[in-house]
Amino acid sequence: MQTAILPDSKTPLDVNSSPETTTTITHTTPSISGSQPLPLSGSLPPPVTDVSRLCPCNLLEGQCDVNCCCDKDCVGDFKLFTSCSVEKLVADPQLCSQDTVQYSLSTAADGWARVQTSVTQEVNPNILCIQRANYKAGLSFGTPEVPTDGNFDGLFQQFAGFSFASMGDGGTSNQVAPQVSPGYTYADVIWTQEESGERGFFRLPAPAGTAHCSDANPAAFLEDRTTSCTRPFRLAQDCTTLPALSLQMYTSFSIFSDKTENSTVAVDVTSIVLQALDGTRTLLDTTDGSSFGPMLGEDDSVCNNVVLQVSYIITYGEMGTIVSTAASLVLGAVDRIMLPIQQEFGVMFVQESTTPAVLPLSGNPGYVAGLPLVAGSRTAEYPFSRDCLGATGPRVPVLFGLNMVSGCTLRFEESANCSLVSELILRVLRGTDFPGYVASFGNSPANAVMDWVQIKTQTTSTGTTSCSVPLSLDLEVKWTKYGSLVNPQAQIVNVTEVIQTNTSSLSSLSGGGGILFISTSVTFTDVSAAGQPGYRAAPTIDAKLPYDFFFPFV
Repeated sequence: MQTAILPDSKTPLDVNSSPETTTTITHTTPSISGSQPLPLSGSLPPPVTDVSRLCPCNLLEGQCDVNCCCDKDCVGDFKLFTSCSVEKLVADPQLCSQDTVQYSLSTAADGWARVQTSVTQEVNPNILCIQRANYKAGLSFGTPEVPTDGNFDGLFQQFAGFSFASMGDGGTSNQVAPQVSPGYTYADVIWTQEESGERGFFRLPAPAGTAHCSDANPAAFLEDRTTSCTRPFRLAQDCTTLPALSLQMYTSFSIFSDKTENSTVAVDVTSIVLQALDGTRTLLDTTDGSSFGPMLGEDDSVCNNVVLQVSYIITYGEMGTIVSTAASLVLGAVDRIMLPIQQEFGVMFVQESTTPAVLPLSGNPGYVAGLPLVAGSRTAEYPFSRDCLGATGPRVPVLFGLNMVSGCTLRFEESANCSLVSELILRVLRGTDFPGYVASFGNSPANAVMDWVQIKTQTTSTGTTSCSVPLSLDLEVKWTKYGSLVNPQAQIVNVTEVIQTNTSSLSSLSGGGGILFISTSVTFTDVSAAGQPGYRAAPTIDAKLPYDFFFPFV
């Protein structure tokens, strides 16, 4: 081994050592290298491949980095170092024969520390390595071209996609205008057109600063919202003249399908419910609201057909175009005691689907508490609104493990046909498309017939007359724990629909007032037996000796 001790850093150093040669350098005097000017050519300097010149810890230019033993600016400060932050450097870890440099601290005779550097060649212990590189430039990234005064125009034409010239210069602009989607996007204002042709925006009255309604509140696209505000007015003077009380203000406009304003969509009135002074409601058979404007009573003490609730359902397509708009309203009678009135407004956005919706799993495999019961192609639902007349309206899904109850009051005429009333109430209790089967597990496939439980119907009645009126519907769901004791899965084993009826006259049920209370409920019952741990049978020896095992003794 050859060792060279250099007393001065200005002495030239040859680091081209062989695998059997180790060069040790000891720095004793400082040396400050001058800064090199930037290259004037259109390329960066070649990458440093000499391992002795690499120094990843040299972060400060012209200053010493503490404990950076390869920093040339620290030659005078080596004696104060306590350790080397970088002890070993490898030129290229991909090569089988690697040039490495090691830095270490040693203590001199005077007690000060000094840095020792050794450059060696080591064998890469990895199995996959490069024995010989025919094209060394391929081991590093390509050197990018640096912009200079001579090549700037060429680089600008190659990479620039815009022009600094103004449109007024007569020159051609290369700037590409961004594409704007014709459909609405999230939080966009929805534009409308009144019957007079006046252009405006879709409004949803809401409180602004105070509880009073502000009719200038815009509704944003794809933002479901419900508002409630107070509307003060003078009963006799404003009943027929205030537009905010009339149904026409909320239904007589059209909505532009998109931002191009080429087509419009009218607001379709799907339902109108009349509310009396005592709070009872009646669903109208017609959806023509032209004949249901606000009007005063005979003694000017009641204002009829006042808008109390407005609910919009806006259906939109995949491109953000509005396909249809539906509105359901509640018109009520208002007297002086009820002033100021409370108005409620809501809007909900529903995407138009061309393919059948895929329901998410309610468990895998067992049901998870709080997820909907899977029934056929849709979830089992039951009415949650106090407005029982909205039988075709929104219904909340039945959630596994959550007992629920809902009820409402119906008003009918005592001379009504009992069988028609019974059929109407049963349709309200069950809802539309009442399912006939419920999935045993949360992930039961539709084609697995054995994984579906049929809903049984049980009717209990009291009385002796022939008029059978359903008063309540209780959905009894029995489930058990299936599988191991460590991770049991919830499985539905039985679903029963219990309908409670009263076979008496309508006048007896309502107490002579024409008002009947009905209710629906869901009850979950755990019928699983107590788990018993199972044990394997004790091992037994089941072996048979050879026939001549005791030969020649036997």
